[in-house]
Amino acid sequence: GRWRSTSWLQRTALVACEVDRHRPDPLHLAMATIVVPVGNVDCGGHVAASCEACPGDHGAMWCNGQCVWVSGLFSKGNCEMRMVGGMPDPDVDDANTDFYYWIAALLISAVVMAIFAFVYKRKVVDEIGEIPKVLNISSNELNLFECIKKPQTILHVIFCMPVVLGKNYNAAGVMPFWPGCIFSYLLTYTPLYPIGIIVRAILGKKVQERIGNETTTGRVCVRNVFCMPCDVGRESEMVDNELGATITCCLKVEVAPRLLTEAGNAKSRICGGGSE
Repeated sequence: GRWRSTSWLQRTALVACEVDRHRPDPLHLAMATIVVPVGNVDCGGHVAASCEACPGDHGAMWCNGQCVWVSGLFSKGNCEMRMVGGMPDPDVDDANTDFYYWIAALLISAVVMAIFAFVYKRKVVDEIGEIPKVLNISSNELNLFECIKKPQTILHVIFCMPVVLGKNYNAAGVMPFWPGCIFSYLLTYTPLYPIGIIVRAILGKKVQERIGNETTTGRVCVRNVFCMPCDVGRESEMVDNELGATITCCLKVEVAPRLLTEAGNAKSRICGGGSE
């Protein structure tokens, strides 16, 4: 039929077109066979540590794959991560991107917690003051899960634990509120957490000594490894009891007269109560 009626030149052209139609695209073939190591990006034919490193000295032609060239208004342009729906391509396994996300989350949480800390200091820390060094009868020691009985304490230690620690350290004279708050934040929400456990044990022992309870750094360390929020909440309740302070919802504070507080602490020591 049609094949026989065509000339040899037309037949050659038809065969060439058919072969070319089924031939894989070289760029797609190269991208399909590239293995991208963890922490690197596919530049479209080669890999690099980041999209910024893809072009090298070659310019926009070497910025492909998971990256895209963005022309600058006052510069030649930059190779940046390809965006999907306003977010980096979900197929990209880039350790640098994860690091940026962590930094952003850390900064946002720091700002939110700082705002709460300002309010907390004005309404709570400045009102309750510090534990007196003389004529102080320590209250009875509480068990590790005592704070579960106080919903407001649980919420504070779960969402704003560095702020609660700053209050405890300030009340016990271990360190002022702001240094204690910032120091605790950095040791709680960063890779320094293991070091934070040790530091927390040392400072927690000093708080207990100021309250009037005997303990060891090892015991405080074990409690914090097991459940740091529980121990911080327990410590907060003991500090409040020592100061005669009652902190309720919306940071409302009531502080009992000192003589009444000491009488209550003496009663708890004589009659007993929750212990570790």
